[in-house]
Amino acid sequence: VDLGGRLSAMALTATGMARNCALLVALLLTVVPRAGIAQPGFSPEHIHLSDVVPRSGDVHLAMSDVSSNPAGSGQSNADTNSPAIRKYNPGHYVDLLRYQVFSDPDRYLIPSLRQGVAGVQVRYLWRDLENEPGVYDFSKLEAQLELVAKQQKQLILVVADKTFFKKKQPVPVYLEGHTSPNRKGGYSLHRWNPYVVERWVKLMQALGERFDSHPHFEGVATEESAPGMDDKYLKKSEYTPDKYRDALIEMLKRTAEAMPSSRVFWYMNFLPGQQKYIGEIAEAVAPYGVAMGGPDILPDNSSIKRLTYPFYTQFQGKMPLFCVVMPNSYRHKHAGPSSTKYWTMEELFEFARDELHLNYMLWTYIADPKPADAYDIDDAFPVMERYPVIN
Repeated sequence: VDLGGRLSAMALTATGMARNCALLVALLLTVVPRAGIAQPGFSPEHIHLSDVVPRSGDVHLAMSDVSSNPAGSGQSNADTNSPAIRKYNPGHYVDLLRYQVFSDPDRYLIPSLRQGVAGVQVRYLWRDLENEPGVYDFSKLEAQLELVAKQQKQLILVVADKTFFKKKQPVPVYLEGHTSPNRKGGYSLHRWNPYVVERWVKLMQALGERFDSHPHFEGVATEESAPGMDDKYLKKSEYTPDKYRDALIEMLKRTAEAMPSSRVFWYMNFLPGQQKYIGEIAEAVAPYGVAMGGPDILPDNSSIKRLTYPFYTQFQGKMPLFCVVMPNSYRHKHAGPSSTKYWTMEELFEFARDELHLNYMLWTYIADPKPADAYDIDDAFPVMERYPVIN
């Protein structure tokens, strides 16, 4: 009898028994392997007891939050379509920039799917996915997902509603009136606008209908929380911290509901006017299986250390955590005495694992070091292979 498979499909609705049952399930799964799932590297501590999906008033233990897929094992634990179970394939992911996503897959995508890598994160603008209200084009994403699936890896989709260069609009034409210029030279969407929230949910529902059941679609990610707008644009768009907090909670919850077996990755860093609301948002969405993290693994950046990193410690064990080695991370200088000028790739990994408590670690694909004495993705790949399991 496939006892492991049956246990993995069970939804434990008795909330008072959930914690004890989870320990029993963990012990049984170590003895009775699930069919088709590699067991090396499994340990009971990979179950996230608080990572549940509320349904009809009951609490369902997210049984797929058992990491039985060390990166490179050639197997995925995302093999169920049960709505009570969310995919959970932690480890290293290669973050592909938009121009890399739309390049020949043999140039960036395929070379990223190597030993030690759990999957890739692909960045799309909202306008890449929706042309007109309700008119969607997922063909490029579908093709990339199939390439990833052939290598037994996972794919995370970023839906970007903020741009950082060339004054390029991130959204379809019909939403451009709900954007403002940001300090990076691009545009940011007014996420606190109710119409924007509703259009976001429609897109997430369409994505969920198409991709949620795919075992190698790990989930969808937002753009960073910082709008990056000057005060005059915030005021003109009727921004308030309370509106923004409530809108983000609504967007994240309803995205999770639209993708009941996939993961939602919330990129947080700054919330203008009330930074503590980051914690309130996290508390509200943690029960929906949302993963929290952000850009910028920069251990010696004082503002990020003060304003953002404390949330990782606060929510360790309460929700999956992630963060990204960004382009400037590869040239991040040591603030104190060190044998190297920049933080090495192994030092960044150790900081992410031990100080940020990450479950997912993403590495931006930087092909060439800038400046020449900095690091690039070729320096990062050996670290991923050496340490395929994070937390």
